[in-house]
Amino acid sequence: MAMRWLILPLAAVAEVGWATGLKLADGPGGWVATLVMATLSLLLAVQAVRFLPASTVYTVFVGLGAAGTVAADAWLFGTHFSWPSLACIGLILIGVIGLQQFAGEPTAGRVSHDADRQREGVSS
Repeated sequence: MAMRWLILPLAAVAEVGWATGLKLADGPGGWVATLVMATLSLLLAVQAVRFLPASTVYTVFVGLGAAGTVAADAWLFGTHFSWPSLACIGLILIGVIGLQQFAGEPTAGRVSHDADRQREGVSS
């Protein structure tokens, strides 16, 4: 299970990369790098969804991406960063960690509700 969670921080780093790339890209090379990072972030998130609950993956992916982008803005572009900003990022990260701690394992071989009804001959 722990190895599966390593995909999400990598996806979040790629998310920060493309968000930062939007500001830095000034030519074809920069835009290609930004598109590569955007594609990589989504591919890693898709890979994580195969092993973890989609709601958790999305929340962790976006939460870490948002926190990382705020930090990158402050560090790279001198965006104003205050204690309340840090507290808000802390709340996001607490929520992300909480989701990771309380996320249940996906049920192996689970079939959708619609497929169950179809097999039983029940129409919608």
